[in-house]
Amino acid sequence: MPDINTINGLVLCDETNVNGVTIANITNIDGITKSCVTCTANGPILVSAVQDSCALACASEDCAEFYSNGSTGTCPLVNGDYLYTDTSCTLASNGYYSPKNCEGGCSKCYAVSSGVITVSDCPSPCNAIEFKYNSRSCRDACGEGECVRYYVNQTVECPLSVGTVIYSNSSCSALATAGYYSPNGCDPDCRYCYTFSRGAITRADRC
Repeated sequence: MPDINTINGLVLCDETNVNGVTIANITNIDGITKSCVTCTANGPILVSAVQDSCALACASEDCAEFYSNGSTGTCPLVNGDYLYTDTSCTLASNGYYSPKNCEGGCSKCYAVSSGVITVSDCPSPCNAIEFKYNSRSCRDACGEGECVRYYVNQTVECPLSVGTVIYSNSSCSALATAGYYSPNGCDPDCRYCYTFSRGAITRADRC
């Protein structure tokens, strides 16, 4: 049986008391839960399926329908809006979503935590960066080796953030090989090593 809001013509969420008992103190009647929560689920809107980083979300063309309590008529949603998977306001999974390739080219990323959206711009186009690569360890990547040009679809900074994607080509369409990358020796002011796994940087450690 669904939650009950009305009994004997009284709307429990609107009345102040029933038979002298304050409504706020009534949680259920005969075991049926009182529910005064209203659900606003506007939409649907098209955004990417959940991803592990903004870069992956903004690059994804795997789109699905979602809903929000925010204004869905324009893009983007705003900080503090909720992202739902259905009209019953089921919270979307934690992670990153983007309407970029799904809804009118809106180049935004939605970081979702407990359903709440934080909006940021999608990463900038491909930027070149030089790394030394090693498949075995950060220690070896930070050591001697050849500097090779790779690409990231965000502003080059030191250190790069966890979630950054490393590409092997200038169109940022081919992922680099999993392993360890370091700008140490290529950029003398950046003595870091990046663990690159599952399509994104998962750790940034000092050499």
